[in-house]
Amino acid sequence: MKYKAFLIVLLAFIILFSASWLFWLLRSEKELNIYVLDKTVPTTKRTEHASFFWLLNHYKYVKNNGESYDINEDYMGFYPLEDSKQQKFDFKSIRIDEIESAANSYDLAYYTDTYGVYYNEWYRRDNQDVMGTEMVYGGLNQNDYLLVKSMKERGKLILAEFNFFNAPTNALIREKLEDMLAINWSGWTGCYWKDLDPESGDIPAWIVKLYKEQNQNKWPFQGDGIVLVHKFGTILVLEGDAHLNNDYMQLEATAEMKKRFGVQRQMNFYKWFDITYSGNRNTVLANFKLDVNEKGDSLLQANNLRAVFPAVSEYRSNYWFYYFAGDFAENKVSTNLSRFAGVDKLKFISSLFDHQKRFFWYFYMPMMKKILADYRVVADTEFAQEE
Repeated sequence: MKYKAFLIVLLAFIILFSASWLFWLLRSEKELNIYVLDKTVPTTKRTEHASFFWLLNHYKYVKNNGESYDINEDYMGFYPLEDSKQQKFDFKSIRIDEIESAANSYDLAYYTDTYGVYYNEWYRRDNQDVMGTEMVYGGLNQNDYLLVKSMKERGKLILAEFNFFNAPTNALIREKLEDMLAINWSGWTGCYWKDLDPESGDIPAWIVKLYKEQNQNKWPFQGDGIVLVHKFGTILVLEGDAHLNNDYMQLEATAEMKKRFGVQRQMNFYKWFDITYSGNRNTVLANFKLDVNEKGDSLLQANNLRAVFPAVSEYRSNYWFYYFAGDFAENKVSTNLSRFAGVDKLKFISSLFDHQKRFFWYFYMPMMKKILADYRVVADTEFAQEE
């Protein structure tokens, strides 16, 4: 009887997944020609743009030649070659003579990560202490800036996220991008760490090293907390109960964003973020909130920081622009599951014990689905008329 019950359950799963795949297969394809830049690809897993390509495959967005997007091939940036023992790599960068044609042919550009790849993480795979080591490849350059400018002039959609303004992009390129897109970076980035004890292996060694250099060789922190890093090297630590209330770091959508995009109104955020401020022409759709107590608030104020700052900024008029002030597109999602319709119905189970999956299912995915669907309507009408 048990064996028979097992076979029935197995057959039910096979039928369910077969039907799910068939429904996905029958979905109509949607054409959008997309430029993706990811300069931070130290492994062949390509996690920094995995979430976006999952979504493109799931909703059957295709290139202008009708082919599906390939997470391993259809992006510009750093390319680890398969023979990792040799530490061989390649990269794709836009040339100055390609900018105008690229801006004409691409419908949108998404800058998923520009931090780059550094000597220790590429040539010394057992050493992730990248700070202070030589850069192998990374940072926005003049050609990257000119493509953003050309896309903006043509009214295209520009998506950018965490580390877009940070080093190793030089100050001149950053300032021109800030002026053009009305986003100002404070110079601070941050991240939550579950264990501040250096012996745990969770907190990066370069953070501890910098803090000790600034504080008489002391690192007095235990437990979890949020570390803030300034572009000039200053380290601030918001330690658990000492500086923070129960919620630590919150991502809070406005009522308008929840209604328009179907995202969860509030959730914890545990990934890297930067503290940026949005100009008047942009609309802030969501904020980050550092849930600091009185002592934590005093520490922020002493460094001219606010506890609340933009997480998602939007501009929709003569061009479209979104800035995500967090590491939104980075996620270890399986592209295999993207080819099943209705897989999002299992989001509660898959995100139950994984905060990154929860962010993907309840915030990133509905937000990006709406942005792409809305923009495709514009691309199909306005750009078609121009042709």
